[in-house]
Amino acid sequence: MVFVGPSSDSILEMGLKHRAREIAIQAKVPVVPGTDLLESEDEVLAAAERLGYPVMLKATGGGGGMGLQVCKSTEDVSAAFAMVRSRGEKLFKNSGLFLEKYYLNSRHIEVQVFGNGTETVHFGERECSIQRRHQKVIEECPSPFVAAHPELRQQLTECATRYAMRLNYKSAGTVEFLVDDESGGFFFLEMNTRLQVEHGITELCYDVDLVALMLRQADMEKLGAGGIPSSELRSLQKPGPTSAAIEARIYAEDPYRGFAPSPGIFQEVHWPEQEGVRIDTWVQSGQDVSLHYDPLLAKVMVHAPTREQAIEKMGDICSEGIALKGPTTNLDFLRKVMASDAFDKGDTLTNFLDTRFAYEPCGIDIISPGAYSTIQDFPARASIGHGVPKSGPMDNITARIANLLVHNAPGTEVIEMTLFGAELLFTSAAVVSVCGASALVTVDGSERPMWSTLVVKAGQTLKIGTVSGVGCRMYLAVRGGFPNIPLFCGSRSTTPSLKFGGTQGRTIRKGDFLQLTDLTSTWAAETHEYTLPSAMIPPMEVKEVYVLQGPHDSDDIMTMADKDMLYNTEWKVGHNSNRTGVRIIGPAPEWARKDGGEAGSHPSNYLDYGYPSPGGVNWGGDSGCIFSVDSPNFGGLICSTTVISAEMWKLGQLKPDTSFRMIPVSLEDAVQQIRRVDLCLSAIADEIDGKLAAAVQPVWSLGRSDIIPYGAVLQTVQASSENPLRPKVVYRQAGDRFLLIEFGEQRTDIAVVALIRLLMEKLESLADLTLLLTPHVGSVTIEYDPFQISQSKLLSRIHEIESNILATIDITIPCREIRLPLVMDHPDVQECIQRYMDTVRNKAAYLPDNIEYLRKCNGLQSRREVFEKMLHTEYVVVAVGFLCGAPMLFPLNPTFLQCQKYNPTRVSTPGGTLGLGGSIVAAYPIEQPGGYMIVARSLELWDPFGTKPGFTSERPWMFEPFDKIKFYEVSVEEYDLLALDFSAGRYQWQVSESSFNVREAYDTFQKAKSDASVLEYKRRQQEGLKEQEQIERGLYSTWKAEIESEEKAELGGESTVDLNDTNSVSSPMAANVWKVEVKPGDELKEGQLISILEAMKMEVNIYAQKSLAGLKVDAILKKPGSIVGAGDVILSAK
Repeated sequence: MVFVGPSSDSILEMGLKHRAREIAIQAKVPVVPGTDLLESEDEVLAAAERLGYPVMLKATGGGGGMGLQVCKSTEDVSAAFAMVRSRGEKLFKNSGLFLEKYYLNSRHIEVQVFGNGTETVHFGERECSIQRRHQKVIEECPSPFVAAHPELRQQLTECATRYAMRLNYKSAGTVEFLVDDESGGFFFLEMNTRLQVEHGITELCYDVDLVALMLRQADMEKLGAGGIPSSELRSLQKPGPTSAAIEARIYAEDPYRGFAPSPGIFQEVHWPEQEGVRIDTWVQSGQDVSLHYDPLLAKVMVHAPTREQAIEKMGDICSEGIALKGPTTNLDFLRKVMASDAFDKGDTLTNFLDTRFAYEPCGIDIISPGAYSTIQDFPARASIGHGVPKSGPMDNITARIANLLVHNAPGTEVIEMTLFGAELLFTSAAVVSVCGASALVTVDGSERPMWSTLVVKAGQTLKIGTVSGVGCRMYLAVRGGFPNIPLFCGSRSTTPSLKFGGTQGRTIRKGDFLQLTDLTSTWAAETHEYTLPSAMIPPMEVKEVYVLQGPHDSDDIMTMADKDMLYNTEWKVGHNSNRTGVRIIGPAPEWARKDGGEAGSHPSNYLDYGYPSPGGVNWGGDSGCIFSVDSPNFGGLICSTTVISAEMWKLGQLKPDTSFRMIPVSLEDAVQQIRRVDLCLSAIADEIDGKLAAAVQPVWSLGRSDIIPYGAVLQTVQASSENPLRPKVVYRQAGDRFLLIEFGEQRTDIAVVALIRLLMEKLESLADLTLLLTPHVGSVTIEYDPFQISQSKLLSRIHEIESNILATIDITIPCREIRLPLVMDHPDVQECIQRYMDTVRNKAAYLPDNIEYLRKCNGLQSRREVFEKMLHTEYVVVAVGFLCGAPMLFPLNPTFLQCQKYNPTRVSTPGGTLGLGGSIVAAYPIEQPGGYMIVARSLELWDPFGTKPGFTSERPWMFEPFDKIKFYEVSVEEYDLLALDFSAGRYQWQVSESSFNVREAYDTFQKAKSDASVLEYKRRQQEGLKEQEQIERGLYSTWKAEIESEEKAELGGESTVDLNDTNSVSSPMAANVWKVEVKPGDELKEGQLISILEAMKMEVNIYAQKSLAGLKVDAILKKPGSIVGAGDVILSAK
């Protein structure tokens, strides 16, 4: 074995800077005036006086800019002495220090040398003068200063090779010099006994591979030859560079904040591949850059015949060639350095960044982000499907108007804020507009109007206050949008619940910096402020939301009394509403059926199907929720009703604790309302542009339509009496953009699965229609454009296609077979169930052990037997969606497991969890909400960056319909290692080509109908399901009664406190009390945190006001877990 590099003696000698300085003197290489090692502060002070200020105090073991301090006075020396000595001891285990004269106007130029132990050659010089805190940022080869003073190259290289020869140097090394810009005099600084970060630009200019040379030198040493033959080494010597190269170091640092570390996830990374460009990097899309490591992301090198061409190429690369979207980097900083006159002239001294260049970032500094603030554009991800939510602004009309006011395209990205606005410092002038729910808007404390075109000057602060009165959300548009926000599936919208899009898949945070386009200041200077006429502003108070019946308010599912209740109740908006769904509080349906059959024991359970999402009024148990923009695209709960497309914006302004009605309208009115909204927006655009606006007045009201018993059902085709393979077909209305086609009798049937496959092939071949298809185990949901084809024509056309399909099971479908690891009782799953018990529901038939519950439901003998059923059953993927491409697995074993679903559903489920709902198994690709009974856990199945094996950026999900799935067992320890491999991008999926024979699967299920053992299993299963259903009904009733009792007790407790005789703290909004941070008897201080509320996925801190200072807490009226409305008293103080 041999070390690839110089000798240990050379490394030791050069590791001590004072020793390196002594060798330079011996080699007759000029050195910076300085001292030997100094022992005391007094010695340092005396030496500084002799040398003359400024001086550099250096740790002898230092390097990389660490352990040195510039001192301009005796005070600086006194302040630096202990610090430099301490850093030397801590970082380099050597407390020795010395002084050198500091040259303010100087350059850092280094010479690349290579030796074989007896002879040394050089490969010219590099200039590394542009430094930040003594860390190199930009390097050049050749040095522009040396290029302008050709005689200097020979002097520098002769000194460098002479120095290396003094050491009998072997391998690559760098001799660094300080060059006085005024006199051209140069001084030895140090020698680095390694390959420098910037070696690549030397390789480009001298056509040499330094790494290969180092390896060849090591090989020769290992062979006992001492090193590369001198003749060969001399043949590599060139008189000078043949071209020019520049290297720029890209760091995860924020230049605006003094180059503070900028950790986080890089959502979009692109490095150009072109002639004359070399990039050394370790970063790709999805890379999480930690705070605990060196922030260097990449070395970008460009090569060109001349320096001027190299500068131009580097400028282009930094401007357009590189995409680094996520945390802030110094990329924009580097771009502006390249564009500066000083750099162009080669005026690149070591104080360049302090004296010759001033970075002026163009963007917005987030001082305070407001509440649940996110980046949203429109229409966002409208046509992706596969469980990728559409996202976009909750109120898409207000967002579009805000964009029109700043002369953006209507769909440009905006900042959406919920209830509480943001405070933003603009580092450059910009054109902005704030629209939405009423709030105080100020610029540097001066009130400004909403629904207006405003100009914010560089250095000014825009502050958006708290919503006052009606409405829920506000939107900030900035002309030019936010160009550095990455695209995910074609949109910049954030889906924070699933951690993708926008600013690193999360809400905006304090300290984020949103870059603006370079033209923003120019636009601001040209803009005249303007306010939109009040008649054109949409109403923020939502009293009515227009809906269409269906898909499931038909008489087979809901009674006429249910329909009267749906469309005549004043529904209250729940505090836990959010971008996934608006929770509605009101009476529970009576239901026209007892249960959901195979889909589950509750009447709201339904065989999984494609949801009309967003817009569907979804029922989980007896609780309702209107799907909003981040909702799933399928599931197993009925949607009674669908909000019409033109009314979706109203969901964004539904404020918790307010009430509204759902008003049924006709399909004709629903479709026409879409056109009316578009005409209104066009009229607003004309008004803003100063054009003669058409006489179009906003139409926000529609007439009520009669409730029809089977209004949701458009057509029913009965099952064929002659062909058992042709089931009943029901066509259901699902809003003005969705059509739901159901096959069979709400039971899983392999023949139906085959029929859906054949229909899908026909529908996918329709070239004249733009359809988004969501197939499932017993249905297909079609999303269509009502202006491309009407509902009636679409239904007629699909009915014709379906009727002409030859229903057959003699189909063999090419597919993949994928083997997945499966673990039982993973600790994360147990923690998930416990969290559900602590925060949602504490008693249920399925608690505390989902697997034990499944054992009882299916008449099995042990928990292990439940797991064995999962482990040894082969599954076929019948649908991919829900959220993040979750595969829905159909069991190819007649003795499959069956159970009901969680009620209420879970807020969170660990990624990779396998859940059972009815007879269908769902694999949760990442951590997300869910309601299926937890059985086991496999690996996560989603990569939004598309960099892991099995994924692409266009296809971040793993599975496709008709993939076959098999499992193999692993232990918890084995699973955790596999999960680490997946996270690191090392896991290789076990995938093989296969085929799915529908006839074989069908025959298996047909034979099972007369198999005595299967029939006995089904008998026990039905008994178990019925028994557990009865137990669950009792426990659910008990749980609900306990909640009601607690609420009454709270109300009773509140009445015992005389609020007229106390000071009280009230809730500013409808919310859940998460924490109370004080207790009775505590003395309050101004600004003290009293309580933390939780609402709409936000945490709201309640602080003690000045009037409460010195008072003592008298009573806690709302304990943690309580639900409060706006104005409800949380505690009282005296």
